Amino acid sequence: MTKTEIVKTQCKRLRLPTIANQINEVVIKAEKEKITYLEFLNRLLNSEINQRMEKDKQRRQKNARLPLSYNLDLYDFTSDNSISPQELKQLRELKWLEQNYNVILMGPSGTGKTYIAAGLCFDAVDQGY
Repeated sequence: MTKTEIVKTQCKRLRLPTIANQINEVVIKAEKEKITYLEFLNRLLNSEINQRMEKDKQRRQKNARLPLSYNLDLYDFTSDNSISPQELKQLRELKWLEQNYNVILMGPSGTGKTYIAAGLCFDAVDQGY
């Protein structure tokens, strides 16, 4: 058993699957760039953390059970509704969520209330709520 295989086995035992999968590429890149041991370890751990954060985000999106992925960056402000770009930007900062306030979206049918609500939910999931 090679040292790489031993490290992969240890990573799997420690539940570090991303490091186990990427160890070969990271070692080759580290040898080419002649980075320090600390930088090498930093890269490995960052890849594991980033992968876990992405999986966690995907899990939260799945658990939110929203019908579609609404992107508020593409929201159409030309329609006849009363929300301004500044108001939407303020809502997207999610200060209301941090302060435990409720947001009530009111208006006639077809003005984008559901789109805004779902978009705010996706923004909250993206930011780790």
